[in-house]
Amino acid sequence: MSEDFGKYLVLAIVLVVAVVAWRAFQMKAASPDWPWVMGEIVRAKPLPMSDNPFEQHHGTHKWDLDVRYRYSVLGQNYENGRIRAISPHYFDEQSALQALKDYPVGAQVKVYYDPARPDSSVLIPG
Repeated sequence: MSEDFGKYLVLAIVLVVAVVAWRAFQMKAASPDWPWVMGEIVRAKPLPMSDNPFEQHHGTHKWDLDVRYRYSVLGQNYENGRIRAISPHYFDEQSALQALKDYPVGAQVKVYYDPARPDSSVLIPG
């Protein structure tokens, strides 16, 4: 029984990853045609990510960007953190800080949003 459970668990994980990847590729293809509104950066900092999820503060780190922005579409307010459909990771803090230079807190930015789902947005289309 546990062997079957393990197989189903692996299958479920693979399916979830496939759906997430498919959605990201759809967003990458569609976002250049999305409308945009002006938004505001409310948080921007580098975020260390351990290579080992069980070791939060040890081992080699990759870096991600912890960015949040607010925007409004047709009077409805939204907040998101997606910069682009498929975001890279950075190998050191300096690279992450360099990538954040265009997103200081308080900066006005173009937010490209999915007209069918305005809560889905990116700062860099494509």
